[in-house]
Amino acid sequence: MIQKAFFLPNKNCPRRCVYCDQHAITGKDFELSPDYVKKEAGKYSGREKVEICFFGGSFTCLPQKIQKIFMDSAIEAGQDNVIRFSTHPLCFNDGIFEQLAKYPISMIELGVSSLDNRVLERCRRGYKDHDVIQVLRILSEKGYNTGVQLMIGLPLQSEKSSLDDIERLSDVMGNHALTLRIYPCLILRNTELELMFQKGEFIPLTLEKAVEWAGKLHNLSVKKGFRVQRIGLHETPSLEMSVVAGPHHPSFGELARGFSLAMTLHERASEGPWEIDQKEISMLRGHKKHGLRILSRLSGLGIGDVEERIIYKASDRLPGAN
Repeated sequence: MIQKAFFLPNKNCPRRCVYCDQHAITGKDFELSPDYVKKEAGKYSGREKVEICFFGGSFTCLPQKIQKIFMDSAIEAGQDNVIRFSTHPLCFNDGIFEQLAKYPISMIELGVSSLDNRVLERCRRGYKDHDVIQVLRILSEKGYNTGVQLMIGLPLQSEKSSLDDIERLSDVMGNHALTLRIYPCLILRNTELELMFQKGEFIPLTLEKAVEWAGKLHNLSVKKGFRVQRIGLHETPSLEMSVVAGPHHPSFGELARGFSLAMTLHERASEGPWEIDQKEISMLRGHKKHGLRILSRLSGLGIGDVEERIIYKASDRLPGAN
């Protein structure tokens, strides 16, 4: 299945969060039209099933008639197409669910960021933890595949509260599948967070700390049975130019997954030997042996000793798969 993403930067978001500028993140600054969606998605018509994704805004916060027009355009581009979107946790009601039931929705992603109420209030998210929990339960009861977008390094957020979020999500979801995206908090130009940074009211995570935090979050998420679809923002020229400060790295996800893999190996055997898939070599040896250095730190062994105790095996499993 082909995935085709369309962006509605900050479209109908109930408020502007202190850290957010979707135009800078996505690099999209034009008004998306249903005709454009139909035209672009239609290029794949008859060739392969397409997952049409509406990201960057709060899809269900749009007027219902506008939601319908966009979803109709996705299906008119190909009868086998499915629809995926991201949205705000508060933008659901009976009428919206009744309309969504008429369309092939492959996944609904919630922009959660955190379940720590102090963090949510400081970031001006506009909801409480119980609002998210309630929506997740409803989505699960209605049988929707659900995604949650989390962030690390937010104002007032701690690593512990972030890991607690995973535990709480696990309690809520039970045996229901959950897909996660994990994003580091970056300071972007022309945001309230930039002003806080300039005043000394907010200090972003270092790259090293952010990679460790995201790696621990990934490690726990996998143990809880969640699928981590992405770690780190998608790199665009616009994003690169807009970052003022923070843990920005084009390979942030691979660094975090490498940390997670090192944790897993150390938990299996504190001093080795460690058997890993050949396809995971890059997560240990890439970026100047980043993963090996982490495993060396955790085990107390020298990097040379660590390398000698790793056994590579052939496997068809994708690197970093849960």
